[in-house]
Amino acid sequence: MRGVPVSARRSAYADQARAAVAEAEQIAARAAARAGAEWRPGLENATAARLVRELNGRAMFGLPTCGHLPASPGVGWWVAWSPELMRCGRCARDVLVATRGTSEDNRCDGCGRLVGLIHPAILQGGAVVITLGLCSDCEADR
Repeated sequence: MRGVPVSARRSAYADQARAAVAEAEQIAARAAARAGAEWRPGLENATAARLVRELNGRAMFGLPTCGHLPASPGVGWWVAWSPELMRCGRCARDVLVATRGTSEDNRCDGCGRLVGLIHPAILQGGAVVITLGLCSDCEADR
């Protein structure tokens, strides 16, 4: 953006970032409703908060992406049971579909145990939508 004052560039970037956060919030709410999951705008659950700290730690060291995320601020997806990448919506959905019906579909993202019932949850932190599944014990960890 040659010739554009730095403040205008920063303002445009900040506007894009705010729009990405708002879009992530809408996506998280819709995804939770479709999945029958609880959508949590906050982190009142200690296990979920630990998983978000893990994401933040990974991101500090350059969390790789699926390659489809835009260079400008946009919505990213982090799938707790496949934490090695930040993904676009399509790649996150592909991981969800690939896991559905397998034994991994019953593995708690909090403690790693295989259980009969997983409570799906969708978190949103900034422009990132976070999907996870918790066993009853980790779900109750408040």
